[in-house]
Amino acid sequence: MKLLGKSKVIKHKAKPEITYPLVRLPQSEVDFAGETVHIFKAEYNGKPVYVISLDEELNCELQVVQPETKSDLESRVEALEKEVYKSSKSENEENKNKKQKWAR
Repeated sequence: MKLLGKSKVIKHKAKPEITYPLVRLPQSEVDFAGETVHIFKAEYNGKPVYVISLDEELNCELQVVQPETKSDLESRVEALEKEVYKSSKSENEENKNKKQKWAR
């Protein structure tokens, strides 16, 4: 199983007295529009997990794959590079804004 994206659950009112929770899938899944799906609910670490399937019978063991994360060193180097870029950019802007003194 891989992460496709994230979506906020919104309320959809079909009638004034009926409200449904609505979740939109990413645009990449537009081919499934109009299909009938089956929704399964499970629990993982005390939180609900919903699985949407085109098959009515879902007899499989799901494996959750965590998104790739950067190592601590990569994250630190990336943050350092951003800081260096920001400081050099602001330094260049300061130099442009300084009025040059002309010697007479």
